[in-house]
Amino acid sequence: MFKKIFISLIVLLMFIGCIPKPTPPSNKVVTIIGTADLQGMMSPSKENGHITGGISRIATLIKEIKKENPNTIVVSSGDDLMNRFFHTFKGKAIFSLMSKSGYELYVFGNHEFDKGSTILAKALKSATFTPLCSDLDISSSDLKGKCKPYIIKEIGKIRVGFFSLMSEDFPLIVLEKRVKIASDNVNSAKKMIKLLKEKKADIIVAITHIGYKEDAKLAKQVKGIDLIFGGHSHKYVKKIGHIGKTAIVNGGEHGIYLVRVDIPVDEKKRVDSKKITMTLIPVNESVKEDQKIQKQVQKYIKTFPESIVLGKTLKEWNLKPDELRKRESAVADMINDLLRDQFKVDIVLNNSGAFRGKKIYKAGNITDTMLKEIDEFSNNAFIFKLKGKYLKEILEHSAANYGEGGFLQVSGIKYHINLSKIPQILKDETITQKGKRVTDIKTKNNGKWINIDPQKNYTILSNEFIVNHAGDGYFWFRKYGKDFQNTFTTFYSIMASYLQEHGELTPKEKDGRIVVINN
Repeated sequence: MFKKIFISLIVLLMFIGCIPKPTPPSNKVVTIIGTADLQGMMSPSKENGHITGGISRIATLIKEIKKENPNTIVVSSGDDLMNRFFHTFKGKAIFSLMSKSGYELYVFGNHEFDKGSTILAKALKSATFTPLCSDLDISSSDLKGKCKPYIIKEIGKIRVGFFSLMSEDFPLIVLEKRVKIASDNVNSAKKMIKLLKEKKADIIVAITHIGYKEDAKLAKQVKGIDLIFGGHSHKYVKKIGHIGKTAIVNGGEHGIYLVRVDIPVDEKKRVDSKKITMTLIPVNESVKEDQKIQKQVQKYIKTFPESIVLGKTLKEWNLKPDELRKRESAVADMINDLLRDQFKVDIVLNNSGAFRGKKIYKAGNITDTMLKEIDEFSNNAFIFKLKGKYLKEILEHSAANYGEGGFLQVSGIKYHINLSKIPQILKDETITQKGKRVTDIKTKNNGKWINIDPQKNYTILSNEFIVNHAGDGYFWFRKYGKDFQNTFTTFYSIMASYLQEHGELTPKEKDGRIVVINN
């Protein structure tokens, strides 16, 4: 009897062993890591007195994170082709270093087009990552066939769909004409989301170069994006943004941090947006440099010339303080006119202190060093609307700053300053004495000079120091202006792009836009 029971138990256990065990829940974490706006900073730099960034340290972190979680994808949201590495090697060095460091997906920023789409297309030959251009019409450029409208990466049976978005300001901030924006951000996003869902994407990621504020607007208007990994605004977010079911992060600038986003997915391949997390990983001296990458960086640096020739000028550039702060400046006229033409604004107002260099540059070669010296502060250009009734007070403030950095250099407007008249006095954003120095104010309209319209909203361009910080006392812009738009473009980049197209940048004769009397 006992023997029969024992045999029965053995048979039963064997039978149970043959039953397939329940599959445990297949919860996974998909990790997205990346950067934005490296701006050609392949070697480390100093930020607030500390060594930060550098592609060799970023490469180390990428390897460590991929080892920890093989379900990791490395992305860039653009504006990496800038500065000496770009000017010297036309993008090939930067793209090669990023590829060897582990970048897998690349989205163009506006600065990738600073030397045109032909140079960009050639640079891509040195890349192993996949470039995306979901909303760009590249059919008339050399980029045709060299970037994808979308991509789906299969990670442990989870399908992650990626698409890209470019700033709608693209036509304003680049000189490239053969590449165009195919549609606005919202409609482009809706189109790509529909397509990726049809392709059975479980997670949808938008890699954008439109700026954090625009990313937030997009998330409010479009459903179906799980993560927006953004660039263009040069700003790390301390806390991950959540709008509806969309998480938003930004890649910051200069590779100061590597941005990590962890997206948990349940057994049914569903994403709980509230559980998506972000970590900012410092890229500093505590991170060991990848030696292979670092040797390659040093090899490139050794071939840098002392200065890189960008073009030429047929006349000298006088950047002495007296020339800028006491009269109309031919060089400031040239730069301000470039800005007005590029951004299609009515008026440009820049404090003379924004133009540096402080010496005369002889006719001949224009170098990157020269332009960096002149645009020492690298202030972004801002566009905004301002009623004409404030222009008289603003110009009086400029006249009261005669001989100082607050004296304005302009484009699209002309006027007289009589120094024998009473100056405007300002105290804590209050005019305690009205100025009488400025007269004969005119603006251009269809090529003709006409009087200022007090009620007209003029489109004005100035720099970040004045607009955001009321620099040199110019409070009017922030207090009374509206529709502010950061172009994320500097004097340097505008001049460098113009030289790439034309090869020459020569100041013209002064045209009398600022006439100073009794000086």
